[in-house]
This record gives sequence, C-alpha cells and structure tokens, in this order.
Amino acid sequence: MAWHVFIPDSLLEETNDPKLKAYKVGQVARACAIFGVEHIWIYRAGGKDGKFIKLLLEYAETPQYLRKKLFPLMPELKYAGVMPPLQIPSHKPKASPRIGEIREGFAFRRGKKLFADIGLDRPALVKGITKEGRWTFKIVSVKPLRVVPAEPPDYWGYKVHLSRKTLAKTLKNADLDVVIATSRRGVDVRDAEVPLEGEVGIVFGSPRKGVMEILKEYNEDFEFDLIVNTIPGQKTKTVRTEEALLATLAIFNVIRRD
Repeated sequence: MAWHVFIPDSLLEETNDPKLKAYKVGQVARACAIFGVEHIWIYRAGGKDGKFIKLLLEYAETPQYLRKKLFPLMPELKYAGVMPPLQIPSHKPKASPRIGEIREGFAFRRGKKLFADIGLDRPALVKGITKEGRWTFKIVSVKPLRVVPAEPPDYWGYKVHLSRKTLAKTLKNADLDVVIATSRRGVDVRDAEVPLEGEVGIVFGSPRKGVMEILKEYNEDFEFDLIVNTIPGQKTKTVRTEEALLATLAIFNVIRRD
C-alpha cells in the first residue's frame, strides 16, 4: 500500500508572513513523514504558492548533508530553519561506513569517474550508473569506499508532485486504486468502512474552501470511493489543512493493516 496526499496550492492563503508559511509547510512535511506518506500532490486551486510549497517540502525531505548541493541560496529558503526536522530513515548521521548500508547520495563526476557524496568523510566511487544527480546507494566496499544504486528496504521519504491541473484532472492522472475525500459533511469516520488498499489517495481542501467547494468552483465532479469526516464533533469553526492532515493520517494509520 502507498499513500498519496493531495493538498491545494492555496494551502498558505491565510497568511502573508513568510516565516509562518514555512512553519505550516513544515507541519505538512512532518505529518506525512510520521505516517509514511510516499507521494504529496499539490493541485491547482487558485493559490499562488504551489512552487514555494513544493520547494520547502523537497528541502525538508532532503538529507541535511545534501542540501547545499541540491538547493542554491535563495530567498524562499530564508525561514526553512523553522521547519521541524523529519528524521526519516534516509536522514542518516555521519558514521563509519558499513558494507550493506543504504544511504542517500549525490553522484558527481571527477575526471572520467563518478563519485557520490553519501554524507561520510570521503566520497564513494560509484558503479552501475553513469548519470549525475541524487540517488539511493548501497555500500559494497569500505576500502576503497564503493557504492552501487539500490532500492531502500522500507519507507525512505516522499516525492512531491506539483500539478498544473485542477483537482479532478490531477486525481485522474495519478491513477489511484482508491480516492478518499475529507469533508466536514462526510460520513462520520466512526461509521465508515474505509477502503485502504493499493494506491490510496487522500484529498484535503484549503483553509477557506472544502474539497467539494473547490471542485464546484472549477465546474468539476469526481466519483470518490468515500467522503469522510475524520474530525466529527469539531469544536472550532474551521480546521486548518495541516491539522486535518495530521488527524486523518493518524486515524487511517490505526485502520491500515499492511
């Protein structure tokens, strides 16, 4: 099973404070990391912060030792420090290399050979690929330090997709097995049969508009497998997207059986 979370590009419409915007994105990143979300989709909903949201989510997901290589200095990252660290399995500390260890790295060319920064004291010689860029590697030799491309054995982080399309079109392109919408007017989660199998999409609205309102605004319709209220009896007038995200994923995490 893989979870796909869908958030609007209007996620940050409540504030103009760049520090608060970074903090809110950090809450989304942290919630997704805690519950092992593998894909975050940003759909078009009339907002202006889609690129900014994607940038900060990707920055948070990147191991600290790779950030300078992958992200140049830019004003959008000025307040990235307010985002909480994710501490996911790919964010490994510097340590003595061990054969068989999986580490995230950045491959670069030095002369005719390809090396990788994998967060250790020295770069590793790369075998098995010819392209520079970010890769997941396995250490196959310590002396000399050598790595090959590898697949992580378990949850490793999330991928971010910035869609230029509206919600219904984005969902269709994602090609999911199950799509669940969250809504205050949905079925009480305590009474719902939540279908969590295969590639599961979980859709959230914006701070000011629910999922159904956003669809209606673009004259769209979508046949959800379930429309659910994961915060029944809420006592606040509104629930922010990052709050709904954390509550929903926590409940679904209890239900899932994979």
